[in-house]
Amino acid sequence: MVKTHSFAMLAPVPEMHLLSAMETIAHLEHELSNETVKIAFGSMDFELFRKVDELRGDKSVEVLIYASHSDADQPLDSEAFWHGLYIGHVNSRNGRYPGKAQFRPPSTATDKPTWASFWEVQDLKPLTYPRKIGFLKGLGKKSCYNSRFIPEGPLLIEYP
Repeated sequence: MVKTHSFAMLAPVPEMHLLSAMETIAHLEHELSNETVKIAFGSMDFELFRKVDELRGDKSVEVLIYASHSDADQPLDSEAFWHGLYIGHVNSRNGRYPGKAQFRPPSTATDKPTWASFWEVQDLKPLTYPRKIGFLKGLGKKSCYNSRFIPEGPLLIEYP
């Protein structure tokens, strides 16, 4: 899938779900041969994902991921430590992921069924070098985020 360079995304995901997703990916890569390996994360921001899908067409979108709810000491300047490619979203069914459960990290099994949609990513992995959020700019904004800015939901950003 070709990647768009028109914009990117910045999204927070609880660290425990990112770590759990890595185990899921390793298992799926071993089990699946003809199916796309992807991970689905829940969100209430269905309007943003509709907008993303309109803007991206049939291209994937680079996603920088801030590991929220981390047990580790957070640096003074906020950083995105993870990366993936957004490939689309699906509306929930009664708050739950309508696709195959194998694409959800096991750590999400206790989540209450309250999500409006689920956004799907491929190629999820930790970044070799974290990206400082203070060097990122919101899509169409004139200045970068504050160095201590912590995203509380998914955001559209200028392609880094």
